[in-house]
Amino acid sequence: MHRAKSKLKARPQPSAKRSKLIPALLGIVIVATGFVTLMIRLEVTQEGYRLSDLRAERRDLEERNRRLKLEVAELSAHERLRAIAARTGLGPPPAGQVVVLP
Repeated sequence: MHRAKSKLKARPQPSAKRSKLIPALLGIVIVATGFVTLMIRLEVTQEGYRLSDLRAERRDLEERNRRLKLEVAELSAHERLRAIAARTGLGPPPAGQVVVLP
């Protein structure tokens, strides 16, 4: 009988219970990585919208600046100023009214 026992293969005994800590930590790392990735993508998207809004605002301000410069040029045109002066009775000063200091 002793021989019969030696021919039977012994089942390997589990040395220790498997720890559930490693898979749990791995799962937490995967979830945290996904969350961080999602937050970064959200931030990039929001910054993209902000940048787009700022570009549009800059375009509007440049257009407004161009229109204001044109308005300044029209309002300070010599012909316009001469016409206003003639309507209001303004003209060159009489002789002797302008004093030049040495």
